Amino acid sequence: MAAYDDLNVKRIAVISVISILVTAVTVLAVQVLYFAMADIVDGRKVQSASYTRQNAVLAEQSDEISRYGVDPDTGNVTVPVEDAMKKMVKEAGSHDEA
Repeated sequence: MAAYDDLNVKRIAVISVISILVTAVTVLAVQVLYFAMADIVDGRKVQSASYTRQNAVLAEQSDEISRYGVDPDTGNVTVPVEDAMKKMVKEAGSHDEA
């Protein structure tokens, strides 16, 4: 004999399971949407990035490197001072031994 205040346990369980599934699917969908939008934003940042500071450092390094080597106009060889000093010390050491 069912009374009017009895709870329908089957209906409550079914609705609970459906609610859990809907919540889980919604959370996963929002996460996928977030990461897709984050990838789009990162791509736009890379496309619009300017590397002025890095390019300035690279240009400075290229200028410094270009000072070494053979001057095509005069034929003079330019060597870094540190390398020339090491070579002179090595040569002086070999002359002292002989």
